[in-house]
Amino acid sequence: MIATLGQLLNDTVAAGDPPAAQCVARDEGVVHASAHGTDARALFDVASVTKVVATTAALARLIADGALSLDAPVAHALPAFGAAGKADVTVRALLGHRSGLPAWDTFFARYSSREEVLDAVFATPLAHAPGTRVYSDLGFLALGALVEAVGGDRLDRACRALVWEPLGLTSDLGFLARGERHPWAEGRAILPTGRTRPREPAPGQESLYTVPPQTPREVPGEVDDDNAWVMGGVAGHAGVFATADAIARFGRALYEEAEGADRLGIGELLRDELLRRDPADGPPRALGFDVPTGPASSVGPRFGRGPRGAVGHLGFTGASLWIDLDRGLSVALLTNRTLEGRHRTAGIRALRPAVHDRLAE
Repeated sequence: MIATLGQLLNDTVAAGDPPAAQCVARDEGVVHASAHGTDARALFDVASVTKVVATTAALARLIADGALSLDAPVAHALPAFGAAGKADVTVRALLGHRSGLPAWDTFFARYSSREEVLDAVFATPLAHAPGTRVYSDLGFLALGALVEAVGGDRLDRACRALVWEPLGLTSDLGFLARGERHPWAEGRAILPTGRTRPREPAPGQESLYTVPPQTPREVPGEVDDDNAWVMGGVAGHAGVFATADAIARFGRALYEEAEGADRLGIGELLRDELLRRDPADGPPRALGFDVPTGPASSVGPRFGRGPRGAVGHLGFTGASLWIDLDRGLSVALLTNRTLEGRHRTAGIRALRPAVHDRLAE
């Protein structure tokens, strides 16, 4: 364990912001592994890191296998998505968050089933000019449905078969569908992320909905994201629970795949398409991945600053995965920073760059 990093995490968790954390960094071996406020086998809700470890990875398998094309309209395989002016929206546009779809919607306030939410996504018209970068949960809800349509199974089972089983990750990573048994997660701590359902509005969403008075409740194993919760815990944008070790192993496996490991058969696609910056008006991104954006990035000024850069993703619950493509270093930081309130953002904003700075040093 890197002593200064372990002390940073100890001090931060002791102060309660976040309440618990795991951090694992891997290159050819384990560079750092520590757990704070919980144990190394505990499971965290990784929120939007799901977009990478589940949806993007499963799509990569389907594309590499010839079942999908990056530049084909989504409606060719998922006809319902073509409604409301979306007939020409491609897989590439959704992965690059430049389809024109709105960022988010309060589906959980209007619907009560997975089918209703997906129907609402399919019926949603474009809100922005195609080609404009607007980070969109709706786009990844649609991509999750696309994996199901082409892969022939529910998203959690499709991801397991296409990605997680070949990588040996099924004992420490997966969706926790509500009302179903999950032997891999039994007997393990699952960190809670909130005490209401629906959750309180996130910063900036206060005018969009209000939470009625509720009896506080903690149900570990229920996904934090309300739209994913209404969908039963399995969605293209959120829903995966994992250990930091599993997320770091996934990131290292992607790096090795791009270097020629060929466990998933997606190396060429990663090198030529997914790990490259995607051109669009707005914040820079790769396809399905985030990239560092200047010295104020969540990875700080040192991590991923070589010629190949870095890719990764953040999760609203305080999760992140970053892969330094020059060092071959995969870093997973998982927390449940939302437990005491979604407005508590200062702690995680300071912690993320500090963790990656210490690793880069």
